[in-house]
Amino acid sequence: MRLRLFLLPFLMMAALASAQTGGFTTTQSMQNETRATAALLEKLHISKKDMGAIDMNSVVKTYCENLDGAKMYFTAEEVDEFVNRYGKTLDLYLQRGNLTPAFEIYALFKKKVNERTVSNLAALDQPIDLTQPGTFPVDRKKAEWPANQEAADALWGRRLRLDMLSELLGEDRTGSPKAPKDHGVPEITPEKTKEAVARLKKRYDKSRTYLNFDQNEVEEIFLNSYASQYDPHSTFFSQQSLEEFEIAMRNSLVGIGATLSDEDGYCVIKDILPGGPLDLSHEVKPGDKIIAVGQDAKGEMEDIVGMRLSKAISRIRGKQGTSVRLLVDRAAGGRKTVTLKRDQIKLVGQMASAKAFEVSNGNGTVVLGVIDLPAFYGKNPDGSGSSPSADIEQLIGKLKKLGMKALIMDLRKNGGGLLTEAVDISGLFIPKGSVLQVRDSQGRSEDYRDEDEKVAWNGPLIVLTSKLSASASEIFAGAMHDHRRAIIVGDTTTHGKGSVQNIIDLSRFDKNLKSAVKVTIQKWYAPSGSSIQLKGVPADIVVPSVYSVLPVAEADLDRPLPWDSVTPTLTKPDEGDWLKAKLSDDLIAQLAAGSARRQAELPEFLTLTRTIDWTKSRQVRKEVSLSLDQRRTERKDDLEFRDQIRRELSDYAKKAFKVTEVKLDAAIEQDKKDGDGAAAKSKKASRMRDPLEDDDWPEYDIQLQEAVRIASDWTALLGSTPVAAKDPKAK
Repeated sequence: MRLRLFLLPFLMMAALASAQTGGFTTTQSMQNETRATAALLEKLHISKKDMGAIDMNSVVKTYCENLDGAKMYFTAEEVDEFVNRYGKTLDLYLQRGNLTPAFEIYALFKKKVNERTVSNLAALDQPIDLTQPGTFPVDRKKAEWPANQEAADALWGRRLRLDMLSELLGEDRTGSPKAPKDHGVPEITPEKTKEAVARLKKRYDKSRTYLNFDQNEVEEIFLNSYASQYDPHSTFFSQQSLEEFEIAMRNSLVGIGATLSDEDGYCVIKDILPGGPLDLSHEVKPGDKIIAVGQDAKGEMEDIVGMRLSKAISRIRGKQGTSVRLLVDRAAGGRKTVTLKRDQIKLVGQMASAKAFEVSNGNGTVVLGVIDLPAFYGKNPDGSGSSPSADIEQLIGKLKKLGMKALIMDLRKNGGGLLTEAVDISGLFIPKGSVLQVRDSQGRSEDYRDEDEKVAWNGPLIVLTSKLSASASEIFAGAMHDHRRAIIVGDTTTHGKGSVQNIIDLSRFDKNLKSAVKVTIQKWYAPSGSSIQLKGVPADIVVPSVYSVLPVAEADLDRPLPWDSVTPTLTKPDEGDWLKAKLSDDLIAQLAAGSARRQAELPEFLTLTRTIDWTKSRQVRKEVSLSLDQRRTERKDDLEFRDQIRRELSDYAKKAFKVTEVKLDAAIEQDKKDGDGAAAKSKKASRMRDPLEDDDWPEYDIQLQEAVRIASDWTALLGSTPVAAKDPKAK
């Protein structure tokens, strides 16, 4: 009896603690991951910050923001309470690998989500007055949390009106009906109001599923809230996040070969990748729903309806050669179980591609090449696959056979990738020399150089960039700029990410761990010694894009590293006889003047300016109206503007330069295997869209067309002498 009485208080305390954390507990693996993450950031990060230099109050606030991104669930009172409770001792929790604070905060967040969902569903059963004036903030991430529960209720009342207006006016592209072609605002009938309410109820109810994280996901959110205090790019990777990152770097994945989406809680097949297991089975079509997933031949079928898409995808993916069974609800009617063998799928849409433009330059018609590189991907760990440097060299060879006189490297939507590939690609355009240098937290520097004298292209070179061009893209652009090897064309400057991260597998510390930590260990510098951090690579000739007015640069992120400089590794560019297109300030000024004249005279640049202004007006707008009449007018104006831009681009496309697609051998093989146009379809599906674009947007690229004109002007100034690459070692 005494033993039972003695244990009772501890059992009650344990039950209370479990309730406070939502039943989550810190496992041994989590403890090891937490301690390792904190230690690696402290020891390896370039800032040399120890844990004592980190503001733990900021960690708590960042964690609350990462859970409640729109600041709609927590109140300021609750966040302040969390800060007061954990701010002073959070470092001790981290050192011990104890995630109790993360679990307790999440338990309250989950409770708040459930309570708010119930109240929202009840509110939707009442009439919503859409005639009253009012506004709602465009970006709640930058706003404050509501002061208290009363303020939160008022905020959600306005949010319901906002969502209802969006549904009725067809502004939600993910599920709402499209507005009529004649731009007439849909009539608000009782039937349509009822349908909108039903859609909103589904959406709000689904929020409980989306925000219902397991304890490993909560761990990842919390550790990233801590890692982000060092800089925006240091990250803890859970097993699933690490797999996603590696897929992006390898440009291939092992799976069934489908693009999946969540529609009302169902895992829906949106696109089928050519040549993948699903495509080769001929048993499933886009629009079909995956209801359940089973592993191998006899694994139990697990229902995935209502499951978050990321979790459903993790069930479908697996090791190459293994089998997966899918219970499919077919759009055409009926259900069917499909058994597939997982295989490696080449993401051809993310590989380099090329086009040959035929342009008159005053001396006749010249061929100008454009190579689009979406990312600096790499080979698989087993050596299979391809690298962008090899792919670009192959495309240059094919373009040269067509008589190419100038080359444009299009990196406008390239967010980076492998540093080594940036060095190798730079080497295709210079015989030898420094490409970048890196410096670590100890002040030690390393010069990354191209030592292979082979040059794949020695003629005119333009690097087309934007504010989205980041990291490895900036390494290449910076090297070409400093070597006086290329003219940089595009937005005023690039993204401005001048740091290097290293991924450290935590299996090095515990063989059972399958997670990793990405730590910023170095900063990198162009051969001139200037850091790219924050400042980016400036354009020699500015041809702006819509991204120039969006907050997508490094400087727009929280806690970016500062700019600095080091001693140059390149004092004089190598402009020997190997180079057939030497640059000078006069040449750049002449080409810039020609571009400026066109930008002032050609109608398409008025279209571009209006598009940029439209994007900027949406960006600077702080609030949206909650008045139905005002939103009707704004919606009508937006649709008319979009259609006007569409018509103008369609007209320009009729007079565009003649262009021929130049394919990689891998793309040609895919077309042979999966039908002509399969590679192009993959490319289009993976392409990043501009803000105005939709599915059938005209294919006329104003920036690219101008880059082609600049290249044409350059070739005219050089004369009509053919440009052929020459090995500098050749006699």
